[in-house]
Amino acid sequence: MDFKAAEEYLAKSAMHGIKPSLDRIRLLLAKMGDPQLRFPSIHITGTNGKTSVARMVASILEVGGRKVGRYTSPHMQSITERMCVDGRPISERDFAATLERIIPLVEETDAETGDPLSYFEVTTAMAFGYFAQRKVEVGVIEVGLGGRWDATNLVDSRLQIITGVALDHMAELGDTLEKIAWEKAGIIKEDSYVISAVGDPGALEVIERACEEKRSNLKLLGRDFSLLYNLTYGVDTGRIGQAVGVRGLLREYPELFVPLLGDHQAVNAACAVAACECYAGTLAALSSTEVEMGLRRVKSPGRLEVVSRDPLLLLDGAHNPDGAGRLAQVLANDLDYERCILVVGILEDKDALAMLASLLPLAHTVVATQSGDERAIPAHRLAEMVKGLGKDCVVVEQVGEAVRFARTLATVSDVVCVTGSLYTVGEARTALGLKPE
Repeated sequence: MDFKAAEEYLAKSAMHGIKPSLDRIRLLLAKMGDPQLRFPSIHITGTNGKTSVARMVASILEVGGRKVGRYTSPHMQSITERMCVDGRPISERDFAATLERIIPLVEETDAETGDPLSYFEVTTAMAFGYFAQRKVEVGVIEVGLGGRWDATNLVDSRLQIITGVALDHMAELGDTLEKIAWEKAGIIKEDSYVISAVGDPGALEVIERACEEKRSNLKLLGRDFSLLYNLTYGVDTGRIGQAVGVRGLLREYPELFVPLLGDHQAVNAACAVAACECYAGTLAALSSTEVEMGLRRVKSPGRLEVVSRDPLLLLDGAHNPDGAGRLAQVLANDLDYERCILVVGILEDKDALAMLASLLPLAHTVVATQSGDERAIPAHRLAEMVKGLGKDCVVVEQVGEAVRFARTLATVSDVVCVTGSLYTVGEARTALGLKPE
């Protein structure tokens, strides 16, 4: 099997939707010898910030010489991005070989259950098998959706991270923060540690109750560890990112540099530091240098990513109202520019009007586009929404063409911001010649 054939095989499994059960993935993993139990995992959920936190945690642990397997989703440019060992995506050859090895077991499982495995279930099993084969020392595993029924929820985890809770995926997770928090709290294991930045009182109460029931030790931002300050460096300084001070669980870190924009990334960094301290357990097992170097070298493509200047070109995969609000904060407070040219493409299952309500007041010009994902809102319909909110809008259906057009409109003092979904941002990265990371 080559990589193209592997992609085609998985495309067929993408036809099988989300199913709230662990029975299929449990059976498949058992047939594989339960590879997810051959290494300890740090398990991460939350409405936003999961991937950035996963990348931060993995980077810190890698600097300390640990062999780390990182599993994140969705991918932006290549499915190989989902499975990384020591920061490097799985090769296309290894990806195809990993899938080919488990196909007979996937088909056995499908036949026995009569309920075909989904795309995410198969890729999750692949990641676990690949990490076990590579003999990783720790897995940094991001939940796909929610937590309770997520295919990743069979890992051997004594440390979980719940970044935050906001309204998203309400059809699957519930229509209140409390219901969504309950689904995410489903990853909490008996006698474990939980790191969280959840601030909503109702959602936090749900998580606290789940920790009590599981006899787990909750470490909360603002109580057990804290963000002391964060100071954003202007893009004109040549140093994109922010200085961050963190009071961790074991020590203070008075000045860390995080090469990512946004107050939320400073919060993510505080959670990542606390999680790595918790994983290490002692001062001797995690040096301040590991934390400093790990954060300094972290990358989070498509998350407030500055890919060029003159004009400034910003890619952010904000894909729900909470994410759009955070992007709007950065555009309003952290960047110097004359006009914002917004390139936006959003998926059908998102609250597009709420997202646009946050972003449009900051936009001088709006370019509506659509990714190749079948769930993408048609660009012409998205343009109608924009116009309904009082902004003129240009339609350029192909994402790459939309980005090129927006750049022709911009002067050196403007910002071009591409956003709306990770799929939109992924196509923009490909069009710009950026490699998957």
